[in-house]
Amino acid sequence: MKFILLFFLALTLFAADEKVSLQLMWKHQFQFAGFYIAKEKGFYKDAGLDVEIKEYESSTDIVEEVLSQRATYGVGRSSLLIDRAHGKKIVLLSASFQTSPSVLISTDEDIHTPIDLRDKKVMMTPDEVNSVSILTMLLANGVHIEDLQLQRHSYDYHDLLNKNTDAMAAYISNEPYFLEQAGVKYTVFSPKEYGYDFVGDLLFTSEKELYEHPSRAKAFNDATNRGWIWAFEHIQESAQLIYEKYNTQNKPLDALIYEANALKKLAFVDDIPFGHICAQRYTDIANIYRLSGFLKDYNVSDLYAFVDPLKFNLKEVKIGVLAKRGDSIAHIRWDTLADFLNKELHTYNFKIIPIEFAAFEDTIKNERVDLIITNDMLYVLAEQKYGASRIATMFNKNSLSDEGVKEFGSVIFTRVQSASINTLEDLKHKKIAAVSQESFGGWIMAYETLLDNKIDTDTMQLSYYQTHDKVVDAVMSKEVEVGIVRTDMLEAMEATGTLKLADIKIIHPQEYKNFPYLLSTKLYPEWPLAKLAGTDDKIARNVLSVLLDIDMKKNPELLSCGNWSVAADYSSVHVLLKKLKIAPYDNPHISLEEILDEYIVYFYLIVFLFIAVFGRYIYINKINKYLQNYNEQLNYNVLLRTQELQDANKKLKRLAQTDALTGIANRGHFMEHAEKYFELAKRNKSSLQVLSLDLDLFKAVNDTYGHQAGDAVLVAFTQEIEHLLRKTDLFGRIGGEEFCIILQETPLEGAIVFAKRVCTAIEAMDILHQKEMIHVTVSIGIADLKDEKNISELINKSDKALYKAKENGRNQYYIEKEA
Repeated sequence: MKFILLFFLALTLFAADEKVSLQLMWKHQFQFAGFYIAKEKGFYKDAGLDVEIKEYESSTDIVEEVLSQRATYGVGRSSLLIDRAHGKKIVLLSASFQTSPSVLISTDEDIHTPIDLRDKKVMMTPDEVNSVSILTMLLANGVHIEDLQLQRHSYDYHDLLNKNTDAMAAYISNEPYFLEQAGVKYTVFSPKEYGYDFVGDLLFTSEKELYEHPSRAKAFNDATNRGWIWAFEHIQESAQLIYEKYNTQNKPLDALIYEANALKKLAFVDDIPFGHICAQRYTDIANIYRLSGFLKDYNVSDLYAFVDPLKFNLKEVKIGVLAKRGDSIAHIRWDTLADFLNKELHTYNFKIIPIEFAAFEDTIKNERVDLIITNDMLYVLAEQKYGASRIATMFNKNSLSDEGVKEFGSVIFTRVQSASINTLEDLKHKKIAAVSQESFGGWIMAYETLLDNKIDTDTMQLSYYQTHDKVVDAVMSKEVEVGIVRTDMLEAMEATGTLKLADIKIIHPQEYKNFPYLLSTKLYPEWPLAKLAGTDDKIARNVLSVLLDIDMKKNPELLSCGNWSVAADYSSVHVLLKKLKIAPYDNPHISLEEILDEYIVYFYLIVFLFIAVFGRYIYINKINKYLQNYNEQLNYNVLLRTQELQDANKKLKRLAQTDALTGIANRGHFMEHAEKYFELAKRNKSSLQVLSLDLDLFKAVNDTYGHQAGDAVLVAFTQEIEHLLRKTDLFGRIGGEEFCIILQETPLEGAIVFAKRVCTAIEAMDILHQKEMIHVTVSIGIADLKDEKNISELINKSDKALYKAKENGRNQYYIEKEA
């Protein structure tokens, strides 16, 4: 019997690890270090996986290996999108490198720019689809594939040394090492530097594997990412492991270390988490494939089913929303906001979590969400008891108010047929429906109004219905006589056809300037968005930046979610809750009867009673003084926090609009204002000139003097241009050394004079860097507004003129002629 038990125990342990395999896209090298480390360090085993790593062979079709299940997972290039478009059911899990290591390298001293490659011998892979980033870079610089003497790739850097080729497609992490060892100077042309930034080395699998074994796929992906992070944190040890166990190419150890350091720069870009990949990034790649002719009629929406569809590499952020009208309506209203944030902040996966009134405090206490959108009272509770801090304040912007409404109140209503109910006095002894004792708009504000008007709520037959919709239904079905809901609720129900305002009557109607909704009470700030104490401040900053920049004209689907502004001052809410002694200001009051009960044994001792009463008097005075000081400090802190948030918002908006290096408008801010200049010129039928500027041979400055010198040149160039501009002109940095200027109310002749002044001024600049004088020139393309439909067409026109200016010898301007 013991042997049988041991046998089955062994079987159980043996069967614990699932066997899967990985097909690489090339020979063993540091390029795949994360997979080796995950296997050798036991990360895969920790995830219950037994992984076989398959080296690439010349006859290997990686996609077919995965689809046929001869390999469970594979590593491929960005061109996997082409396979997906051709009906192959594959999905991406993660990206090893945020920027592709693929570059073009030349050792020819006469080749400095892509245009110098015309009529030169260039080695590239035979399939154009895998070289599309390099080909697109060349095409953008005026070099067509027909202008090259294409050679079949030998994958041997000696062909560069022996002059068998003039340039070679290579990996920035591989060939440069061997050229440097040989003491040979080289020039690198990176597609990223020219605006064609592809991702590199994509982990993928079949749809069958992902959806039949999602847990296994996630376990493999997570263990792989863990392996990569370890590998880059321990480069020396990782390179030694590959050198000893996976070195089928016989690379020197130094070459593997060089490769590791180069790839680390491509894997960790900005603050993007390792392995991250998103559909938004792949949209740009898909457009390049489409323009290159490799994609036709591809459904961009399919990218979301292709790129990390189960969101393995996104940080989940839960937004708790007070479900004042129930879970389903909360999702209908707020899911669009989560979708919008997911598109704008593509490293996160935002989810809406409806929270009922009764579950709110427990949810906050146990931090089951990261952010909350809730009413004022529950926010104050979360702030005071659990350290929540507000980020922004919502304001309704709809057809009733063009400016938007930043405050709300309660509305007390009855059926229009209720002739006996017209004033607050008439509410006594009536059946009244409110939302909840924790509903700020659905009870608390109305409660304050009743007390202010000396209406005893104990005379009412009060019931709570938990949602605003149920309160309205109870009134209209005659289950109760009076209802209390938040403002805008009745108008919203009429808009959806579930209520007619003509059928209701407002009790104690109030009016405020520019407030468009039916109202019975005072107004208080609209709902805040707040972060919990344990939520990363970076998430809050990112969300705030996106919310403040929402344009409802471009995103009308967000109308139901309201606009957002810097967090309002909620001190009035604190005052109200203190006034009504509502949590968190519900400290118990010790009554005289309670004192007598507690000390009943001494009741007949007159002397002790006197001491007890006097002591109580002293105690209460002390407490009141403490509370007064506490309240003053609290109000000061609230005001101080509000000012800090307003200052932070101004700084965030400034950073979002300005190029960090030069201080002029960045691409996004420039394009936003350029569109306005264009529309104004069209509407007024006035002249408008667009100038595209590009520093000549700027890459040579970086290669010769270093990137610090390049930055100094860009700053000096910008400052020189700004001296020549009028206040009404628009100047922005489009990318790299590319700039754009828009001249309002300026004829073509004026643009020509301006362009000449710019060329002369830039050529005359003396830029001193580390005791060396640097001189640069600029090429300018001029486009005169004619019949263009939008600003993009006009800028494209000036870009074409810019390329002509460069082809004509640089340091000049060129005017794009009409077709």
